[in-house]
Amino acid sequence: MQPTQPWEEEAGPAPPPTGHQGYEQLNVKREPLQLIQPQFKTPLPARQPEVFPPSFSELPLPPLELFDLDETFSSEKSRLAQITNKCTEEDLEFYVRKCGDILGVTNKLPTDQQDAKYILEHIFFQVVEFKKLKQEHDIDTNETAFQDNF
Repeated sequence: MQPTQPWEEEAGPAPPPTGHQGYEQLNVKREPLQLIQPQFKTPLPARQPEVFPPSFSELPLPPLELFDLDETFSSEKSRLAQITNKCTEEDLEFYVRKCGDILGVTNKLPTDQQDAKYILEHIFFQVVEFKKLKQEHDIDTNETAFQDNF
């Protein structure tokens, strides 16, 4: 049987020629191939990610002790005027206690009697004592003036 096609030979197809023969024919040394990095053409420049700084929450203020300079350096009259301007009729209990603190009455009372009622009572008794002393002093000065005239 005659082959109808060239590849249908009885012995099978002929082996392809090897690449070694090409090196010898071209007088080129046979070396292993090296990897060449590809350089692709890009229409845009290389991308760089946008980096935003982290947003930290604000730290709370340090717990500092509040110090009222007006309370420390102002006179009793000015402190009483300030507390009078701040308070309303609804704040009467607070007003009396604060005035007692300013006048130094609260320190003279026992701890269980430091409410507005006892502060007013203490001030009332001090006013009465002051009036008594003033009347006695007035009487004494009048008597000495009377005796000097005679």
